[in-house]
This record gives sequence, structure tokens and C-alpha cells, in this order.
Amino acid sequence: MARGTQLGRMSARALRTKWAEESALAGWSFPSDWDSPAVDAICEAAVGETDIWPAAERLGRARAAAGVGLGETLADVDALTALVSSRYADQLRRGVSLGWAERITAPPVGISDPLTGLVSKEYLQLRLAEIYQQAQAQHFDVNERFALAVVRVDLSGRSAWQRTLPMILVSECLRSVFDAGETLARLGEPIAVALAHRDEMLPRRLQLAARMYTSRISADPQANIPAPRVWTEPLPTKFASVRFLLDELAR
Repeated sequence: MARGTQLGRMSARALRTKWAEESALAGWSFPSDWDSPAVDAICEAAVGETDIWPAAERLGRARAAAGVGLGETLADVDALTALVSSRYADQLRRGVSLGWAERITAPPVGISDPLTGLVSKEYLQLRLAEIYQQAQAQHFDVNERFALAVVRVDLSGRSAWQRTLPMILVSECLRSVFDAGETLARLGEPIAVALAHRDEMLPRRLQLAARMYTSRISADPQANIPAPRVWTEPLPTKFASVRFLLDELAR
């Protein structure tokens, strides 16, 4: 009996569990990122025998937003089609592909912070996903080659103007020092980072950016902003932990 013919006796939760197992066995690169509300939507549509196309498009967009390639996305969908009616196979692949392509080709709205020009946390996460995929293909440790250079400014209790100027200056100083194609991002109101190559010059470059900032902010006696905290933040061994790291830094 084909595996898909057993669908009528499965709940959406059971189908989701089986799909997750198949994905893990197939070697899904980032296990913690497999879970998505779009996964639940597809399972509910398949079990309820309703139109699966909207959920498929939704899953494609979610996978693209998480930095998952189309090939891996479709391979995971194929694992699902082995569990459901074969009549869903074409709709799933086409719907997921279309959703993935729409997300990838969408205009980069919100890709950067309009105040500082630094890219968003979400864009940095996509950039890191690319690096981890490259590391997996080329068999190197991400943390040995890359790190986050972090600048944090204490803006607590400051007026709106006193919170604006420091981050503009931080972005200018980071651009002056990290000017070789590094990804510069703003994670929260007081936090900016540079995704940079880890080498012996990285700590010195970070300290240089801090000194430039301190020099500029001290030129305005009314600013009264303390010196920034700077440090080099190691990257997790697995991409699954990247989101938690960025969320923690953004607090």
C-alpha cells in the first residue's frame, strides 16, 4: 500500500510529526528552522482535503525568508508528498516554488534602517544563512573565519535627539573602519554590528571605530553620551542558534 493512502487515518499533527521525521532523516540543514506556521497550514490542508496551494506558497515564502535554498525546500516537499495523496505533488512543488521565487525577488523593503543605513537584523540573518550553507559545503568552521564586531551605546534615559545622534555616528564610524564589503547591521536601538572576517586586526579595527565615535560625540558637550561598549562576539557552531544570538544581542 502506498504510504500516501494512509493519510485519511492521520491527523494534521500526526502528519506534521511524520514529515518532521522524514526531513530529519533526509538531512535538513537547520533543524530548528524547519518548524513554521506554514508547515501546520499545509498539514491541515492535506488532511482536510482543502486547497493546498495557498499554504504551499506560504511555505515557499517562509523558506526563502529563512535563507533556505529552493533545492533543499523542494527536497523537503518531496518528503511530504510521499506521505500524502499523489494528487498534491504537483501543486505542492509549483506552489512552493512560486512562493519562494516571489519572496526572493520581492523589492527589498525594510532591508535597512532609514536613520543609519545599517541593514536590518533579518537581512543579517539571511547573510549568515548563506555563510553557514557555504561552510557546510566547503567543510569549514564559521566561527574560525567570521565574528560579529559589536558596538553598544547606553541610551537609557536619553531624549529622542540624544538617542538619534549616537547611532548615526556609530554607523558612520563603522563604515569608515569596516569598508571592505562587511555586512553592517543595526540589531536594536543601541546595538550595531559588523559581520567581519576573524583575524588579528579585527579587535584593533573595532577599537578604532570606538575611538572615532568617542572623539566625535565628545565634540558636542550637550550630547553627554558615555563611551560605547565594544566586543567581538563569536558565532554559534550551528546556524540553528543564530536567531537566538541576534535576539539576545538586540535586547
